[in-house]
Amino acid sequence: NCMRVVKKIKVNTYNCSVLFVVTNEMGKSEKYLQKKYAKGTLVPGTPAEEAEGITITVSGNLYITMIDAKFLNHNVIAHELYHATRRITEDRDITDEESSAWLMGFLSEEFYKFLSSDKVKKEFEKVDNQDGGTTK
Repeated sequence: NCMRVVKKIKVNTYNCSVLFVVTNEMGKSEKYLQKKYAKGTLVPGTPAEEAEGITITVSGNLYITMIDAKFLNHNVIAHELYHATRRITEDRDITDEESSAWLMGFLSEEFYKFLSSDKVKKEFEKVDNQDGGTTK
């Protein structure tokens, strides 16, 4: 079963949003997101089904950070949020370190709030109950 939890985070300072996605089916989820948000036109650097996580620029106003539930750890989260931070700041010609550091901190805090939400916990419980607890 495909588990996909999505939350849209508004980044008002830079007039954009980031979709946070946690899934156990990277390939299926990427196809769904491409169709829904990007009309199938975007191609990430690494095929989603081979990646631990991917960050996609849909437009200068929308970015998607998707992480495979099997690889949900501090390293992969930081790695993908760094990509999102760079994409957002580069699209706005922002080069100063403090702005990037602020954005990285903001995205990190929002991602961890998302992970600890009831919505995410319920989806993980459903998957654990279906597959005997292998996603932990």
